[in-house]
Amino acid sequence: MLADTLLFQLTLVLALAVVSHFVVRRLKQPLIIGEIIVGILVGPSLIGFVLVDYQVLASLAQIGSIVLLFLIGLESDLSKIYTKRNVTIAIGGVIVPFFVGYLVTTWMVPEATSVQAIFIGATIVATSVAVTAGVLVDLGLISSKVGSAIIGAAVVDDILGMTVLAVSGGIASGIIDLEKVLYLVVAAVSFIVVGILAGTHLISKLIELMEKVGDNRHIEHTGFVLALTLAFLYAYIAELIGISAIVGAFIAGTIFSGLKIRHEFEHGTKYLGAVFVPVFFVSIGTLCDFSGLGDLLPFALVLTIVAFATKLIGCSIPAWLMKMSPRESVAIGLGMVPRLEVALIIALYGLQLGIFDEGFYSVIVLVGILTALFTPPLLKLVLRGVKDDSGECKEPSWRPSGK
Repeated sequence: MLADTLLFQLTLVLALAVVSHFVVRRLKQPLIIGEIIVGILVGPSLIGFVLVDYQVLASLAQIGSIVLLFLIGLESDLSKIYTKRNVTIAIGGVIVPFFVGYLVTTWMVPEATSVQAIFIGATIVATSVAVTAGVLVDLGLISSKVGSAIIGAAVVDDILGMTVLAVSGGIASGIIDLEKVLYLVVAAVSFIVVGILAGTHLISKLIELMEKVGDNRHIEHTGFVLALTLAFLYAYIAELIGISAIVGAFIAGTIFSGLKIRHEFEHGTKYLGAVFVPVFFVSIGTLCDFSGLGDLLPFALVLTIVAFATKLIGCSIPAWLMKMSPRESVAIGLGMVPRLEVALIIALYGLQLGIFDEGFYSVIVLVGILTALFTPPLLKLVLRGVKDDSGECKEPSWRPSGK
């Protein structure tokens, strides 16, 4: 019974997540660390084969990622996201990991084909927006200069990552489909531009009007429900285009970031986030299956180090050249380190095309898990004492205070 399975999954995941919150908070670490560890514990490598239905969990996790990025968008200043600085940081964070990942693969796995090495390089290109955003919200720094730079660069990075996927897929088939690559770039940029313009000049005003009409007729939360509806619609359109659904959710959030009723949207979203966001981070941990690694474990560990170093270098140097302080530049580089959503999409695509076997796929999953697991405490350490643009460390919208 699907309903029984769904209820059991929610009961298990939420109960374990709450317990993990108390443990990691006592250790003064971000809450997502505990949630990811819970996911590993109930994953296929340990006890998950008995307890977890991964398809059900994945569906719940998708909702969690959309809710999280919608909330991040609500707390973001749109004018600080799509800037020359952020695009420059994102480009540096794409070029360096791709080429170094390719070279390391050909060196450590001599039997790997050029196409496999290209796909490995592609998988460590895209930053996990959701993981980094979770840390920034947890620290109350989403509205800081560093937070805006990280989120803006990560969103651009996500789009560039899907473009790399299109190019890699063409190479794998022996033909680079320039039309497909051009379509992806044009569609992604058009979606962002049209989505923001239509949202800020038309849809947001319509939702404000509906909120007033609802209030006059004693119908509560009309605006919030419509805003969340738009978030899911934008996420759906983003998936249809070929970019990540969370990019669509983030764009939907930014549309309402300047509205007077934004705080009501945040108030409603934080309760959804309290339920579904932990499910998302627990699901990240469940992706880790150590049994599929075999002899590729050393390669996975080296690739993890490469994933850390290339993003740190590839993003920190452009940030420093764009007049960020050394500490801010390092924080931005660290914030771009986690690899999950798009990396796993690219790896799964390679698996479906027959380019990867289960071993290579497990390597990418482990790299994603390790970068997501170790980045938060390092980022927290670097950002210690950093304040938002108002000079204060704001309380997180969907987390208990971490200070």
